[in-house]
Amino acid sequence: MARLASMGMELDEIADDGKVALPALVELAEDRGRPASHYIAAIPLASDLVLVTDSDKVTLKVCAGNCQRYGALDLLDHLVERSQRKGGFAITPIECLDRCDLGPAIEIDGAHGKLVLAPATKANLDEALDSL
Repeated sequence: MARLASMGMELDEIADDGKVALPALVELAEDRGRPASHYIAAIPLASDLVLVTDSDKVTLKVCAGNCQRYGALDLLDHLVERSQRKGGFAITPIECLDRCDLGPAIEIDGAHGKLVLAPATKANLDEALDSL
């Protein structure tokens, strides 16, 4: 918990009006030698900040709570990489999607409606994003 709190304070350093831009978060993570996913997971768990990305077309709500046990951090790192290459979606880390029995869980919201991937994998996540 102390580590999450310290990461939350590090995010406060780059926040602007309670918002953290994904590129600034990635830069902070690289500077500190940590994966970006750890900082993204700290947002709902250790701060009142909001992660901001360039797109609001599609929102990916990623469970950053118990789903960490089942690979959510790897999925967050994958989404950061994909966002930097292709974009077109916003990442919203949340504390829980209430699908703990099928973690990791991701909810994709957009004009298409709502799609829940549980368990989410890099492959089914990419397939879903490519189909939008």
